[in-house]
Amino acid sequence: MNFPATVDIDADPIIYAHAYALRGWRVLPIKPGEKRPPMGAWQKAATVDTAMIDKWWNELYRDHGVGIATGRASGIFVLDVDVAEDKAGDETLADLEARYGELPDTPTVETPSGGAHYYFKIPDGIEIRNDAGRRLGQGLDIRGEGGQVVAPPTARAVDAYEWVGETWRLEPADAPRWLIERIAELPKPETPDLPVAPVVRDLEDDDGPAQRYNQRTEWTYLLIFDKWTLVDIADDGEQRWTRPGKDPKDGISATVGHGGGDQLTVFTSSIPWLAEGSYSKFGYYAARFHAGDRSEAARTLRNEDYADVEAVLAAVPLIAPEATQALAVVEDITQIESRIELAHIIDWNTFWTDDYSDEEWLAYPVVPKGRAIALYAPAKAGKSTVVLAIAAAVASGRKVLGVRTAAPATVLYLDYEMTSADLQERLYELGYGPDADLSRLKYALLPSLPPMDTVEGARAILHLVEHYEADFVVFDTFGRAVEGEEDHADTVRAFYRHTGLTLKSKGVTYLRTDHSGKDVGKGMRGSSAKNDDVDLVWKLTRCDLGNGRNGVSLERTHSRISWVQEKLTIERVATGFGFDYRIDNSSPSFANGTAGHMDQLIDGQYLSIENQTNKIWDEIRHLGLMTQTEMRVALRMFKSLEDPDGYIKGRSRHATNQDAWPHEAPRDEAKSHASHAVSIPKGVEVHATDTTRIIGPRDAPCVT
Repeated sequence: MNFPATVDIDADPIIYAHAYALRGWRVLPIKPGEKRPPMGAWQKAATVDTAMIDKWWNELYRDHGVGIATGRASGIFVLDVDVAEDKAGDETLADLEARYGELPDTPTVETPSGGAHYYFKIPDGIEIRNDAGRRLGQGLDIRGEGGQVVAPPTARAVDAYEWVGETWRLEPADAPRWLIERIAELPKPETPDLPVAPVVRDLEDDDGPAQRYNQRTEWTYLLIFDKWTLVDIADDGEQRWTRPGKDPKDGISATVGHGGGDQLTVFTSSIPWLAEGSYSKFGYYAARFHAGDRSEAARTLRNEDYADVEAVLAAVPLIAPEATQALAVVEDITQIESRIELAHIIDWNTFWTDDYSDEEWLAYPVVPKGRAIALYAPAKAGKSTVVLAIAAAVASGRKVLGVRTAAPATVLYLDYEMTSADLQERLYELGYGPDADLSRLKYALLPSLPPMDTVEGARAILHLVEHYEADFVVFDTFGRAVEGEEDHADTVRAFYRHTGLTLKSKGVTYLRTDHSGKDVGKGMRGSSAKNDDVDLVWKLTRCDLGNGRNGVSLERTHSRISWVQEKLTIERVATGFGFDYRIDNSSPSFANGTAGHMDQLIDGQYLSIENQTNKIWDEIRHLGLMTQTEMRVALRMFKSLEDPDGYIKGRSRHATNQDAWPHEAPRDEAKSHASHAVSIPKGVEVHATDTTRIIGPRDAPCVT
């Protein structure tokens, strides 16, 4: 099936989807205006089935674009040249082509940003995985196993993905060797290629010279002495090396420790005395000094006084003192360079201009964006159900606890307690069923992951977060996610050091649930350190709301952020499908004085400055009316009102002295205005004590 080379943004995607499927490329729908599929397990859903394609684009996903799943099942991988945001992938590719030769003619797509997608055939026996600029350089990504690309005629904004010329007619080309060398996941090496002659069996004996040589030498010494360059050390310990005479920027030439072995795997043909393949240390020595003659190499080693390692090292010039020093320097540089970005040094040029308080919510008013939250409660108080209600709303874009529609975000939920039946029952009760779009809710039920207070656990969760592009992670519950004693401070600190800090550094919000002790008022069970490593702690307790109503209350017990309400009342409301949880937000609970500060901002017409905190502060800082923190909290209270616009109009109708708020009022005069009486929002009550809160009407107490 053919399709036009020049793409019309209004073209019917189903024509293209069928054409791609006829080529054996597995297709899937792409959400309008985005780059991702609408379903969760899209890697398995991608298809070449004609009936499914018709159903998708004629029924379920009529307005969706087209994507192609890359990898072995489709037989292709894609080189993605990214030029957006100064990534300059085209320049990186030009440098590589200047050194090694141009890419062959192959199906090529121009992306809306001006970049390109080059489609190549996957070689037999080679695994090619996704990569984001690490192997080829800035702006050059690979979409391989488990990946996908957006394909023509999919449109984003006003531009569309479009085939370049007639390249769509071509079969995907074989990628040039230099490209494969840099991106391929090599097959797991076999055992070192030692001959099976009697002399080799002698070499493999515990007392043989080859075995002793393998045990008493290190790859780093051997390679650095021969001018190899250590480029990188992977998380699993695999070392990546560049051959002598080659710029490390041009790619790697060999690995040490691939698949957990102790062999050197060479995939360059540019070393005359070292062919491609796998080598033990003894095999490398034989190739380097004896033209690959292992018997001669063994005899040489046997003739030396091998019992004295120092004598052998002196007799065989493989290791020099400078090699040890060079290794230390290389390892230090590698470790330092790989961790520079983890220091998170502040850029003072942007620090003061960034607005940190505008829309800082992932799930208003419970989960601030980018923060660490702990939520604890007695057993069977309903904390998991409330957290599930929040997580599902965030993932599906529904209202969070009935007060505000959340911007859809991807949630990774690690549930260490419920069964599938429990989960299904709770979701049905919350109004979710087979027709609900929960594709962004990545729910791990009773996961068998490494403990989160270990390095392995942190790596596992980071892999999941990056794989699913998660914005929010839930650990339910903390005690089951760690291997240490949950009530010990060391366990809490280890969790934060490994997992918590990793997530926060990536800007990922996380919430962990926990149990209270026997006395709920004393906080979470165990160490007080559980309060120290999070930005916000909520205590959840059951409530009697009166008149036959019940629910829960959330009380802020510890917080590093002042603009979070101090107490929330959540009612459990019966619905046609079960129950829903809804916050009574008619009486926002903020510190004493906040209502007055809010009225001052309204009367001075400062809330018309688009509610951008830094701009408002620039306008009022010299007036001495309130501190910056008080202003931020007042803005939060304003945003929490059920009808902010109506409240402003009410203030305007009853204001008696608007002229008393000139923008350029003298500082002393402004202070006098700051002390005048202010109105309190209808339906709330203020108590003048150190622990004052704005609380709800007297006839609806929350009794715990």
